[in-house]
Amino acid sequence: MPTDRTASVSATPLGRFSLSGQTALVTGAAGGLGRAQCLALGTAGARVIVSDLDPRAAEETCAYLGEHAIDCSPLELDATRPSGVDAAFDALEASGDGPDVLVNNAGVSLRNSALEATPEEFDTTLSVNLRGTYFTAQRAARAMRERGGGRIINLASIGGLVVDGECSSVYDASKAAVVQVTKNMAYEWGRYGIRANAIAPGYRVYSQCTGLQPGGEANFGLL
Repeated sequence: MPTDRTASVSATPLGRFSLSGQTALVTGAAGGLGRAQCLALGTAGARVIVSDLDPRAAEETCAYLGEHAIDCSPLELDATRPSGVDAAFDALEASGDGPDVLVNNAGVSLRNSALEATPEEFDTTLSVNLRGTYFTAQRAARAMRERGGGRIINLASIGGLVVDGECSSVYDASKAAVVQVTKNMAYEWGRYGIRANAIAPGYRVYSQCTGLQPGGEANFGLL
């Protein structure tokens, strides 16, 4: 049975603010981090648009969120193609819908050394992590400008700020670019009531970080 969302919010730091009446769109929402973001936003009261390249995975995530009494709907969105971004937002706007909050979470982590990285790995990484983030934010910001404002959160990484290990040059370059374009977005769009920020997560226990973290007792040594 769905839990009482109001009770769960009051017992957490999320109880300090409310997104009630707001709509949040999360890209790459079917992955581990994306699903967690959907859960947090929904727990804070937002209606969540669960967008993902894989429409079945988006529906499965919605089913999971429904178990937590979160109002959500799935949306197919291919962040690697501007036409895919436009198609998703066109569909939302045709139904009178649109996000007050955008979380640009979709990303890939293809790791190879700076001596061995391929053009294909470079293009794929930049296509998703930078171009996808840029043009999804752009399309959302155009709609937010018309409505008088909104919030955009871009997912960068500690790798966008420091060298985070071996085989990270291409990934780190893409995330460093996300950090910079977010600053430009904040500067340009603030006048329209749009707040743009980036967050920089570290390593987490999920599929894209497999093989990148120490295991067992070594994890405790980092604490």
